[in-house]
This record gives sequence, C-alpha cells and structure tokens, in this order.
Amino acid sequence: MIYKFTGNREEFVVENSHRYNNYFPLTNKSGSLLSSISPNLAGDIKKDKDYFLTPPATAIDIKYNPLVRRDFFIKIKVSPTKEKIIRLSDPYPDKLQAGFFYHKITKYTKLVDVEILNFIPYNLDIEVMQIKVKNKSKKNLNITAYSAIPLYGRSETTLRDHRHVSSLLNRIDLTKNGILLRPALLFNEEGHSLGKTTYFCLAKGKGSEIKGQFPVLDYFCGKGGLLKPDAVYKNKKSAKKKRDSFDGKEIIAAFDFGSKLLKKEKQTSYIIGLGLASGAKKACRNKITDLFSKIDTNKKVKKELIATKKYWQTAFGKIEFNFKDKNYNNWLRWVKAQPALRKLFGCSFLPHFDYGKGGRGWRDLWQDALVLLHYEPKEAKKLIINSFSGIRLDGSNATIIKKDNSFLSDRNKISRVWSDHGIWPYLTLNSYLEQSKNINILSQQLPYFRDSHLMRSTRIDYGFNQKDFILRTTKNKIYKGSLLEHLLIQNLTSFFNVGSHNIIKLESADWNDALDMASNYGETVTFSFMYAHNLKGITKLMKTLKRKKNKIEILKELTLLLDSLDKPINYNSFREKQKQLKKYLESTIQISGKKVKVNVDAVIFDLEKKYKHLSGWLLEKEWLNKGFFNGYYDNAGKKCAGKNKAKVQMMLAPQVFAIMSGVATRDQIKKIWQSANKYLKDKNKSFRLNTNFGSVYPELGRAFGFSYGDKENGAFFSHMIIMFSYALYKRGFRKEGDSVINSLYGMAKSGSNTTYPQLPEYFNSQGQGLYSYLTGSASWYIHTLLKFKKSKPC
Repeated sequence: MIYKFTGNREEFVVENSHRYNNYFPLTNKSGSLLSSISPNLAGDIKKDKDYFLTPPATAIDIKYNPLVRRDFFIKIKVSPTKEKIIRLSDPYPDKLQAGFFYHKITKYTKLVDVEILNFIPYNLDIEVMQIKVKNKSKKNLNITAYSAIPLYGRSETTLRDHRHVSSLLNRIDLTKNGILLRPALLFNEEGHSLGKTTYFCLAKGKGSEIKGQFPVLDYFCGKGGLLKPDAVYKNKKSAKKKRDSFDGKEIIAAFDFGSKLLKKEKQTSYIIGLGLASGAKKACRNKITDLFSKIDTNKKVKKELIATKKYWQTAFGKIEFNFKDKNYNNWLRWVKAQPALRKLFGCSFLPHFDYGKGGRGWRDLWQDALVLLHYEPKEAKKLIINSFSGIRLDGSNATIIKKDNSFLSDRNKISRVWSDHGIWPYLTLNSYLEQSKNINILSQQLPYFRDSHLMRSTRIDYGFNQKDFILRTTKNKIYKGSLLEHLLIQNLTSFFNVGSHNIIKLESADWNDALDMASNYGETVTFSFMYAHNLKGITKLMKTLKRKKNKIEILKELTLLLDSLDKPINYNSFREKQKQLKKYLESTIQISGKKVKVNVDAVIFDLEKKYKHLSGWLLEKEWLNKGFFNGYYDNAGKKCAGKNKAKVQMMLAPQVFAIMSGVATRDQIKKIWQSANKYLKDKNKSFRLNTNFGSVYPELGRAFGFSYGDKENGAFFSHMIIMFSYALYKRGFRKEGDSVINSLYGMAKSGSNTTYPQLPEYFNSQGQGLYSYLTGSASWYIHTLLKFKKSKPC
C-alpha cells in the first residue's frame, strides 16, 4: 500500500502522492457542498448536478485537465533580471496527510515549502483552501502570489450542451475579497428561469487584501494557456473593478495577491473560500460575507479544522473494531465512513462516478441501511419505513432516492425494471427484526409509489399528471397498505414473473447492471435463489405474526397472487404463472382500495408451497455437472454457464446467492468452493466475477464488451466477494469465509493497489482499485464483520 497511518487512528500520509492518480472526498455533515481533490489540486466543487461552482471533473480530467484545478502560482524574484515561478499543480516532491475529511499536501521546492490545506467545515457551506509558504532558502525572497481557479457556475449538462451559449449568461461582481458569479438565467431549454444562485471565490493574504483580479479566462491565460498564463508570466495588468466587457465570458478566480518580502525561515499564508449560495442577490452577498468571515484568518481555519475532525471522528466512532492488526483497524475506519459518504454524495459526484445525477439507487439504499442499523437503529427504522413507500403495486419500484427521501422513477427517465430489486428490502427488514424484535412494524400503513410506468414498465400511462407520485384509488384517495403487504407484493409478483424456463425474468438487468441486453427472454437463476429465500423468510415472519393475530388485511387484488387460497395453479407451468401475473397486473392498474381479511395459516401454506417449489426447481434444473450452478438464460433462451466449446463459463454471483439463500446443499457448497478456486480465483488475489467468455455477448449484456478483468467482466468485484464470504459464514463454512474476506483485504493493502485507504468498487486484473468510496461493498463488509468475524485477517 502507498500510505502509512500516522498512529492517530484514520489519519494517513503518502509520500510523493503526485505519482498516483487518486482523488479524495470533501463534504459537510448535510452534503450540501460536495468536493473532490487530488494531489495536483484537481477536482470539482458543487451542490448537485445543476449547480457546479467549478467545471465537472471525471477521472481522466483529474490527471490531465488544468480547467478543473484549484491552481496557485508563486513568482519569486531571484535576481534583478530573473524570476522563478512555481505552479502548485506541478508534480513537486510532496507529502500528503489526510483524515476525516481534510486533505493537506506539502510540496517541496528548492526555495520554498508550500502547504496546501483543503476541507469543508462540517457545519458550513464553504470549502477552505489555505496555502502556507515557507522560505527555506538562505536569503530573503520577494514573492508574488496568484490564484487560478476556473469557475463554471452552471449545470453539468452544459459541458457538452450549449457550453458557449450558457457562458453568455455569466455576470460577475468584483469585491475587495474576490469574485461573485451570478448567471442572469439558469439555462434549460425545457424552460429557462432567472438566476438565483451566486457562486463565489473569496480570498485574503496574510495581513492584506487581494491587489487585483483577472476575472476573464481568456485574458488571464493569453497565449500561454492555463499552464503558463500571460497574467503571471508576462505581468499583465489586473482589474480592480468590474467592467461590462467581463459579461458573458468564461470566468476564473484569478487573484493577484501582490508582492511581499518573505524573510528566510519565515512563512506567509493565503486563505481562499469557495462555494455557492441561493436566494435574493443581496441576501446571497450577506450570507457569503458571513461564511467567509468564519474562515478568513489562520486562527479561524485552525478552529474549524479541529471541530470538523472531531465531528467526523465522533460520527464514525460509534462502532469500533479492535483486531490485533492496528493498520486493519484504521483501514476499517475508512470502510465504515463509506456508507455515510454514499448517503451524502449519492452514487455520483466523485470523478469515477460520472454517470449519475445524484441520489442513491434502490439497492444502495437498503444495503447502506445494514450498517445504519448497528449505530443508528432509530434512524434505520425511519429509513426502512419510508423506503417501502417506493414500491409500486406491480412489484417494481422507484429506482432513485433523493436526499430528502423522495423518489424518482429513473435517473435517465428510461422505462426499466431491475429483477433483483425485490430481494433487498426483505434482507434489511429481517436484519432490523433480528435486532429489534419489533414485529409490529409489519402493520405500519404506508402509501405506494405511482408514476406513468405500469405493469412492470411494459406499459406507459400517458395521461398520468400527478405531482406527488403517490398511488390513489378510483375515488382519488391515497391508498395505504401494511408494510407486510408491500413485502408480499414485491416477492409474489417476482415469483410469477417467469420466462420459458420457469425461472424469474431478468428484465432490464439485476444486481449486475451490465447484464442489460436480454430483456425479452433473459432469466436470472441468480436471483431466483434469493426470491426462494425471501419467500421462506416471510413464511417465518408470518408464523411469528400468528402469535398475535389469526388474520391479516390485504388489498383484495393481492389474493390473485396467493392462489392457493382459491384456485391453485400449476407452478410447473410457466404459462400458467405468466397468465396469473397478467391478471393481477391488469387488475391493479386502477384500484378501488377494497381490502379483504385472510387467514394467516392460509398465507403460510401458500408461501411454503411457493418457496419449496422454487427451491426444488432450481436444484433440479440449474445444477451443472461441472460443480456449480448456472446463473442465467440469455436472450436466445440459452444457458450461459457450463462448458462452451473448449471453455468453461462460470459466474460467481449465482454461486453466492445459491449458498446465501440456503438452497444449495452442503455437498454442493463444497463443490462450488472447489470450482470457484479452480475457475475464478487468481493466485495471490481474490475471486473474479466470471471467467473469460472470450467475446462480446450481445444476447446477455454490455459487460462482455468490456475488456476482461475490468468492471462487470471478470474484475475482482468487492461487493460480490464480500457477499461470498458472508454466504459461506452464514452456512457454517468459516474457514472458507475467512479465506474470502482475507483475500479482499489482501488486495486492498497490496503493493499493486495505489488507492488511499478504503474499499473500492473493484480491482482490475493488475490489482489496482477503481471507483473509490461510493460502493455498497463497504456496507456488506462491515455488516459481515459485525455478524460473523472474530479472527484477524491475514
């Protein structure tokens, strides 16, 4: 590993961090300001997808694009005719120190050492950038400092859609402390609106205000560009007040801090504050002035940094591990922080996560709650109850949950359904019930999500115009059903939603988002295992509930899916299942809201019949003589696992869920373990997501178009690896579970991986971790430790 812990728990240092292409997250407790920063000072600052202070930065931008850097120049007069210019984004020898959540890098040059500290105070909407310059030469130095931070001030969408046109809306004010950017309009072709957001960059030198500004990007750069801007290298004249010629231009926070004499062994400092505020223009100015006044001296910066460290250390200190390996304990502190980071950032807004628009995905929500259950059980309960309201009557659900816990159908407004989404609510609810014993939660009355997507997104209601996305009856009354009813609907609709092999349909994809090209005929054996598991688990809940009541009240139409109550169908016939599901889906397009009471014993009988059928079917039809389970049927109706010509095709996910579900027998688990080690395990690494299928596979998904060993095509995917460990522990295979979890930590700390301490989404074939911080694997890792782990990882 490239870092060393300092001994102060989570704090770590990296020598010459510029050699590695890393980024680091910065935010406050509410996630109202989100930043990323790298050793070359690159990264973006934003509120959400529509309000970026600085240009949006992807992983490739972090390394190569000077437009996304918080740059700073120090011009040193070394003789009457010669100047030395230091650009802080350059790769000087350095030492990085970081903790919750601050980033401090010291760069060592021949004449001066420069310390750059960046953090967002835990309770403020401003990013602090403090630069300390120390003269280490043997003589006094005359220095002039300049900032160079390009400002963007608009939505990420305008990066490639009306970039120039949207810049024409820019209006700025220059103040004694910096620059205020307030676009005249918020550009949106669906409907423009007046600009109500002020983006700011304010600054102060030690004992002085800034001397001048170069607010127009083109003027500041001249012919030298951002790397050698004319303003710095050719001593251009700066502006002291706003001119009309500044309107409608690309803007940069380029400040001239003036010249000063820096005596030998002495230091000076500069403080920069970055952020945005919304509201009336005058109110914004007052808010911004107040924010900057809280961090405009070194003393205030120090105070805010101490308070910020303390806040996060307290927040993440509610669960502590005490393994013999102290480095492991410190690494785990970062893994514990990851679910909180995903809550604040969503699945977006860090450089690798350049595909999202904010908010968490459906499965992310439920899996992050697994950790929340352990240190904030009351908050977890609220989250669980609210999240069940995202379920539709057709058993599908909203896929994006915003910060205010409201729901969106889909981040890209695409009609699609993930076949695995129905399994996660039960898993989290069951963990909650194991801890709380609060069976009464099943009776909680909740609304349903309703939008234009009907019948599992196979039909669109073009007349839908509700703004609240809440299901209503034919009499326009909000319909509410019990949490248990929601749970039954999700799992029963999936049981009947089968393809021609009598396996649950893959639909748009499942946990593996990249198996997304088999929506017509694809089937997921992988998650059929888990629906069998859930039906069995809900049966147990019903038996517990029976101690309190003999009947439950459910939506009348739901009895169609409890077919044993009236007219049992033949579960061996996929056509009968499809027909029964169609009846239910059509009957629930509009509902009266009428409920009926059913005997708990009758529901138990029905659910037992279903899970026994599904488990038996999977054992009979999907076990392969190679010693593992098939995972999918592709869009041509063919099994995708087993022997294909000379190659063995195996996937990890179906083995994990066959074991976790309890369907796989102990003998089969032993054979799966042997097969996984033979076909999926890499020496000195861990388990791959799949073997190399050898070619593009358009009948199943985009995954197989990726280079093998990356992303969903054969990478070492942390989430599935930790769930493999969890499944083995759960079934009593402790030695094997240890081996798997140890292999994952082994990859995280290996010399091949150059990330900072955390658990990335995956490791590629070279052992390099990618997609840092915002991954559900962290939740499952901590959940697994708390539930099963006793010994020290190797």
